[in-house]
Amino acid sequence: MSRTLKLLLPVAVVMIVGVYLAGSFAGASENDPPPREPVVLPSDATSPSTGTPSTGTPSPSTRVPVISPAPVDDDDDDDDDRDDDRHDDD
Repeated sequence: MSRTLKLLLPVAVVMIVGVYLAGSFAGASENDPPPREPVVLPSDATSPSTGTPSTGTPSPSTRVPVISPAPVDDDDDDDDDRDDDRHDDD
């Protein structure tokens, strides 16, 4: 490789990378969204504008029944205990 090519190749790579970075930085600052208004949440001290005020306990008509799961016996001796089935004849 000649001395001129050894010098021009890195300069060309640095210029290409520099142009890319300059374009990406310039393009990033143009697309800023406009500032938004702050969100104001209502405080707990105010009463709701519609409906009845909440007392903290649900009425009997709005309660959801609680169903607790029952244990299930999944131990089928016919299918999963092959060693036990082989020695049953003894």
